[in-house]
Amino acid sequence: MESPEEEILVSAFQVFVEKGFENATMQEIAERAGIKRTVLNYYFRSKKLLYHQIAKTLMRQALPQMLKILNSDLAFEDKIASFVKNYIELGLKNPFMPLFIINELNSLGIKFVENLLDGDKPTIEPFLTQVNTEIKAGRITPIEPIQLFMHIISLCAFPVLAKPMIMLVTQTNEKEFKDLLETRKTEVTRLILRSIKP
Repeated sequence: MESPEEEILVSAFQVFVEKGFENATMQEIAERAGIKRTVLNYYFRSKKLLYHQIAKTLMRQALPQMLKILNSDLAFEDKIASFVKNYIELGLKNPFMPLFIINELNSLGIKFVENLLDGDKPTIEPFLTQVNTEIKAGRITPIEPIQLFMHIISLCAFPVLAKPMIMLVTQTNEKEFKDLLETRKTEVTRLILRSIKP
């Protein structure tokens, strides 16, 4: 059985996903959790604190998972496909998280990530080494490994960050946008791999 605090976090997560941070209300979160507003305020004094707690919990789960894929022993092409798929799925399940990460990184810098990982500094050195190995073997065209990493992150993250604008200019609804992101898993992988083929 979940504790009241866990129940609040689950309910708040659902409301934030549905409404976004700005449109979500503490009253709605309390109602979703089946508690009084005063009980919600006892555990979390503000919507911002609640939002931060959820995002930090998700980040503590997601960041190690993404690093594990990048630094794994997977074959290069499989690694790109797996990373893209997992990153986009993360964005679909937690649509407010990419913006939260960018805001926190802009305000706190690398300390934000270090705090989440209890002082451990994340590294993608094995991935960068693998890119150089692929280049030396002639399997991919020369590219700065960090540039390749940034290409992948950008192609995965931007549609989630720019969701309202994309939906507006493409005249798509929520379901159609989700379908686009599902298709994007294979599109990004295809685009990246084709761009670095010799």
